[in-house]
Amino acid sequence: MTQTLKNLQVQIISPNGVVYTKRARKCHVQTVNGGITILPNHIAMMTVLDISTVVVTPLKEAKPDDYIAINGGLLEIRDNELNIIANMAVRALDIDDAKTKMELSLAEDKMKQAQINQDIRAYHSAEIELRKALNQLDAFKHQHNQ
Repeated sequence: MTQTLKNLQVQIISPNGVVYTKRARKCHVQTVNGGITILPNHIAMMTVLDISTVVVTPLKEAKPDDYIAINGGLLEIRDNELNIIANMAVRALDIDDAKTKMELSLAEDKMKQAQINQDIRAYHSAEIELRKALNQLDAFKHQHNQ
């Protein structure tokens, strides 16, 4: 007899090791093709994730959602185990707001300079840095406004 579970084991790993691991009711991610919400007993799948914020809803309803900023990666869900291997991942609670705002400002300056120099490659590189900083600030804002 197959048992139907009511939760997921969510684990997020970056090159620096395990960033996040918890049991959850659901997990929302942004793939390169759009957003999806993973619920318990989801079919097995793998997909590529975009620079985005992973939103994990904990088992206890009174607890706020957890926000984890990632710079893209790979998601695998199988047997209620959701694993995300990210290029970079940081829990919103661990984000340094001032440092991230400085990174945002530097990325904006690099974009302006690349535009002046008409350097498309440098412009796209700075644009990605900007997206990463904005993503971290968004995760930070959501976590602290709950």
